[in-house]
Amino acid sequence: MSKKRKKGIPRLLEIAGTKKWWLICSMILALGSSIAQFIPFVAIYNILIELAANATDTSLINKDMIWQWGYIALIAVLFYGVSLYISTMCSHVAAFNILYELRMSLARKMVRLPLGFFTKHASGSIKKVMSEDVERIELFVAHHIPDVTCAFVFPLLTIGYLFFSDWRLALVVLAIYIVAIIVMMKMMTGDKVTVWYPKYQEALSQMNNGIVEYVRGIQVVKVFNRSTNVFERLQKNITDYGNFATQTAREYAPGYLSFYTIISSVLLFLIPISIVLLLNSPSYPAYIPTILLFLILGGSIFFPMLKIMWIGSLVTQNSVGVGLIDDILDKPEIENTKDSKQPQDGSIEFKNVYFSYDEKSVINDISFKAPPGTVTALVGPSGAGKSTVAMLTARFWDITSGDILIGGVSIKDINTSVLMDNISFVFQDNMLFFDTIEENIRMGNKKATFEDVVKAAKAAQCHEFIENLDNGYATLVGEGGTYLSGGEQQRIALARAILKDAPIVLLDEATAYADPENESKILDSFSHLIKGKTVMVIAHRLSTITNADQILVIDKGVIAERGKHEELIANKNIYARMWNTYMQSRDWALSGKENRL
Repeated sequence: MSKKRKKGIPRLLEIAGTKKWWLICSMILALGSSIAQFIPFVAIYNILIELAANATDTSLINKDMIWQWGYIALIAVLFYGVSLYISTMCSHVAAFNILYELRMSLARKMVRLPLGFFTKHASGSIKKVMSEDVERIELFVAHHIPDVTCAFVFPLLTIGYLFFSDWRLALVVLAIYIVAIIVMMKMMTGDKVTVWYPKYQEALSQMNNGIVEYVRGIQVVKVFNRSTNVFERLQKNITDYGNFATQTAREYAPGYLSFYTIISSVLLFLIPISIVLLLNSPSYPAYIPTILLFLILGGSIFFPMLKIMWIGSLVTQNSVGVGLIDDILDKPEIENTKDSKQPQDGSIEFKNVYFSYDEKSVINDISFKAPPGTVTALVGPSGAGKSTVAMLTARFWDITSGDILIGGVSIKDINTSVLMDNISFVFQDNMLFFDTIEENIRMGNKKATFEDVVKAAKAAQCHEFIENLDNGYATLVGEGGTYLSGGEQQRIALARAILKDAPIVLLDEATAYADPENESKILDSFSHLIKGKTVMVIAHRLSTITNADQILVIDKGVIAERGKHEELIANKNIYARMWNTYMQSRDWALSGKENRL
């Protein structure tokens, strides 16, 4: 069990602390840049004092002193630019490294999570966490940390110097900013913020989910000539998000307006009080530089204060986003044994296996053996649990009770990497990545040579069409195989499995989307893939599994029948009915009168 993580700002600082030396360097340089930014104001003030003191006789002005302060101001400006640049570079290096590590941690975590996580969480929500929420951490680390340093140091230097110049006017400035800080803290803390931002995240997540669903279903929208109104969920999500944003603006408007009004009203109080003090001053020329200093610096704190408020709001958003990231990182994984055992052969055995998903029973007391080198076919109605049996074999989920053995060893005693080395899985809907065809095939075995890839492609009956492509094996294919037909994608996936050469092969509706020509080639490639392997195949086209060593008829999560094709036909039960229905569907044809669409 993982230890309890920190939350909110402490957790943000903990994440940033993984690159603390970069950030310490950034903060020190930011501190130096704030001091350098303040020095020109001191220089101008001292120059004004000298000019005002000798306003009646300019020949008495100490020009050397004026030039000296001028050089100091120039050097300070140059140092400010250089130190701020290096500070920003250090914070960005830290931020990009933290982002890389976070995204890689999430990616590694995804692999170790059971498939149930992905059925519960929409892809739009996961995408938002991995993209937007992680990206906000870059903003916090790269900009907020050095900016906060500057935003706090510069006002402190200013207030301190103002007190040194005239404590009476300094008290006026300080009082105004204390009131502004109280208003800002009240706006940024409390129950309203803790309730509001999670709702904002949820509304944004729901809208993302609706957009992803709409984009994926755009083909249906176009085919049926419907507008976005077809996707009522998307319309509702966008409306809800808009209403929520409007309501939030209304609730926060008084606080923001109060804050802006207070911090921008410094001169409104300074000017009349300055006039009173000036009138009572023993020397107008001596006091005018002080008034000018307060008029300049008193208003300059506006921008650091505004930045603090803005950063505070974004830190709240980041804190909630980090919570969503940690929710994924803290999800229970499929336990991976440290002392992995090696399967003795390619046999598969289910022993009284039960599996429930979301408290719904899916598999009930299934037991069977698949000896090495045999073919076991799983058939049955849709939703009966066939694919679940195959996925449990590969430990995509952990079973509720019972045991599954690979090569005489419980899969719980086999390290995940070892288990995956022993299993090839060909899905009915295979993913081809945005990469070359060669690399998509080589995913089966990263150590394979180009000659091995070609040999596997030939065995999968796809070498010929690959060679006819403009760039051959170097042809790029997009997500989902943009440039390939469904049957061609399937044969690429088979080549990948052949190259892997695992002792166990799981085929899930592998010819589901293939046309007759491609189906014939895919079936030919099966002979290369399954030769000497233990095969578990799920098929709706029953003609492809008539020669299976055993056929398991899955119905409502149990094995309703088992045996060879001829035996099951003779039983005249579920399989026999399925076979008769299948044969009738094969013989069905369009005719003018008998069959009409």
